[in-house]
Amino acid sequence: MMLNNDDLRRFFADVLKEHGLMPTASMRIMGALIRLTIDYRDQWLKQTGETLTVDETRQALDIYTRILNEETVTEVPNRKIAGLVAVWLREINGRAFTV
Repeated sequence: MMLNNDDLRRFFADVLKEHGLMPTASMRIMGALIRLTIDYRDQWLKQTGETLTVDETRQALDIYTRILNEETVTEVPNRKIAGLVAVWLREINGRAFTV
């Protein structure tokens, strides 16, 4: 399923519900995740003609949180997911991402 803006908002709203109340700093990060995901989705579609799906975004968020928790990530399902994780890490955390 293609990731449209409503799907993206619902996905991140579900993440918020799962984690309960978040501090203001965390809410800013969540806003950045949403904005960066929309930008990445649009750029990826323009460059490749492929859509970013809800499932791919979910996989990317899992990898992103594993990296932030300093878990080793040795495999990423595809280049699209790796690119999204790389954008988040660079723009939010000032970190490079390589697998």
